Amino acid sequence: MKTEDLIEALAVDLPPSPHRQIERRLLLWMIPGVLLVLASVGLWLGFRSDLPGAMGGPTFWAKAAYTLALAVTGFWLLVRLGRPGTGVVAPLLTLFGLLFGVLALAGYEIATMPMPQRMPALMGDSARVCTPNIVLLSALAAPFVFWAARAFAPTRPTLAGAAAGVLTAGTAATLYGLHCPEHTAAFVAVWYSLGIVVAAATGALAGRFVFRW
Repeated sequence: MKTEDLIEALAVDLPPSPHRQIERRLLLWMIPGVLLVLASVGLWLGFRSDLPGAMGGPTFWAKAAYTLALAVTGFWLLVRLGRPGTGVVAPLLTLFGLLFGVLALAGYEIATMPMPQRMPALMGDSARVCTPNIVLLSALAAPFVFWAARAFAPTRPTLAGAAAGVLTAGTAATLYGLHCPEHTAAFVAVWYSLGIVVAAATGALAGRFVFRW
């Protein structure tokens, strides 16, 4: 029997995969990860004292929209990678578009500010701890996402690991915003994005081993 005939014969007996199986599995395993990160923000870092008032303003939601958009794009990319043969150009372009967009907005903000305000806008009061906190919070959610995605045996493990890192870090950064009062585009573009990039790089390294098959 030829190899092609054997593969076809085996495939005949395989039950069809449930619709949206990958999405459902990832979302299911994201729930405990999100709850763990949320609890860590509240118990370890503490919610910002002016949170109710901040949630009534546009800057809080603009920051959350950016980080949540990155998380959604990471989810989208990871789902695509879980289906061999599915294109990943669209989520990758979206990811780079988000990063470029926030950097362009930060550049415009800095350029139109008076010189004495530029450094405070960039550094805020928590530049030293912002990136590490996002990376640490992302690491809390990472095991749940990697465990969920491992079942799909992605054929590009490094890229899948990076996508998982973007998903967990984008989620962590969104919840970290419940603690962090920084709101300038320059601060978010540099320190929030750096945390997500570090998590993505770490995820890419981990993916080479976790998703190996």
